[in-house]
Amino acid sequence: MENHKENLSGVFLPITTPFLKDESVDWDSLKHNIGFYAKSKAKGFLVLGSNGENKALGEDEKLRILEIVLQCKAPHQKVITACFVETTRQALHFIRKVESMEIDYFNMLPPFYFRSRMSDEVLAGYFTECAEGSSRPILLYNAPKFSGITLSPELVVKLSQHRNIVGIKDSASIGIKKFIEAVPDDFVVMAGSINFLFPALLSGAVGGVISMANYFPDLTHELYLLGKEKNMEEGEKLHVRLSSLNKKISGTYGVAGVKATMDLVGLVGGLPRKPLLGLKEAEKEKLREDLKEAGLLRGDNK
Repeated sequence: MENHKENLSGVFLPITTPFLKDESVDWDSLKHNIGFYAKSKAKGFLVLGSNGENKALGEDEKLRILEIVLQCKAPHQKVITACFVETTRQALHFIRKVESMEIDYFNMLPPFYFRSRMSDEVLAGYFTECAEGSSRPILLYNAPKFSGITLSPELVVKLSQHRNIVGIKDSASIGIKKFIEAVPDDFVVMAGSINFLFPALLSGAVGGVISMANYFPDLTHELYLLGKEKNMEEGEKLHVRLSSLNKKISGTYGVAGVKATMDLVGLVGGLPRKPLLGLKEAEKEKLREDLKEAGLLRGDNK
């Protein structure tokens, strides 16, 4: 029987999608980034997620991105594939399209356009039918910032009984401890932000999907280790340091901030797809100063 806690223990990168000036996908830079991450301590990747600008990508682009990640990752690294769609039919279509690839998990956001109709009954039906139609295990995704829907602990406990629903990624700013306390021991809980990765690990989360890992994969892994070891003194110091910086990057600028920081540390971030805009020069300079102040510019990760 597969050990999902072992598979998902560690830091996963919600990879970004680099674009050229004409907004086409920069395939060579994507290969470069994944090649770099393959040599890092990252446990694996969340592909086609929010940081990957899922909603801005066509199906052919999504398939090609997945192919490149699978080709360029390290053999031990796991791949979680995001599925953010509005109907059960669309979800099953996507699942069937990609499950022949060597991916490990699907991460499923609830449909949200008709959010007033997304009762626990409706969502239970959606996730259950998708799980029944997938040969790969399902991870729920609680992300009210994006979806406007908060998965209830009662719903998650109910879904945790399904053989093919094995965990949840929680990106809500509060509430992850409720999931950890409510679900069975073999159900995986992953933090969706560096802002609460450390306390979540202390409470029983197995790891996290962390946007900061796109530019500091090994430093975020260090925080993961301190959390697993319950090293309160060193862990709390690094937690404060990284979460404070994250609020100035992802918290202030979103995907554009993550991409700009990747550029600053020698990876390829580039611009987001319109209508999202990249950072202005003054904002980039502020980021550079923030990184310097934190002692985290390229070549200085201590």
